[in-house]
Amino acid sequence: MDAQNEVVTFEITVASATAREVERVIAENGWERTEGLCLILGSGLGYLQGEKTLKAIESGAMTAQDLHKLVPRMMETESRLAVLRFRAFELERSNQNWELSTGAIQNERMGLRGVVHRLREEIAALKAENAQLRRQLPAQETSSQSPAATPQPRVQAGLGWLRLFRRNSPKEMSGK
Repeated sequence: MDAQNEVVTFEITVASATAREVERVIAENGWERTEGLCLILGSGLGYLQGEKTLKAIESGAMTAQDLHKLVPRMMETESRLAVLRFRAFELERSNQNWELSTGAIQNERMGLRGVVHRLREEIAALKAENAQLRRQLPAQETSSQSPAATPQPRVQAGLGWLRLFRRNSPKEMSGK
């Protein structure tokens, strides 16, 4: 920042009636507090400078050259005001877009919370099923070791694979 645009903090003490009036004007105009205080201070400063200039013109103390200096100053002030208004408009639009995207993100977050909750329940159910199958596994292993003790009838060639498939199918395992 250059020295002309450097930010300075003012602290002032005013009567409570003045403070209430300032707050009322700020509220009526829909300004934020800091913005309102700056506008009121700037307006007062502009008024005092304008009054001083008018008195100088009326008394003849201001020359034509001084008046010509005022025109560029007024043009510069108006152009700065236009730029500030445009920047304020852009910031307001950006803020609205941000609020819209934030709302969409919040909605997506809530939806994903539901998905996470459902998936956690599904994981818990799968873990329980896995534990149950693991408990059945030792019983299955002991029954698969006993076929040597009990003779199996010979089946003609080609049907052995079918019998092996049926014995190890998931239906057979979950039914035991």
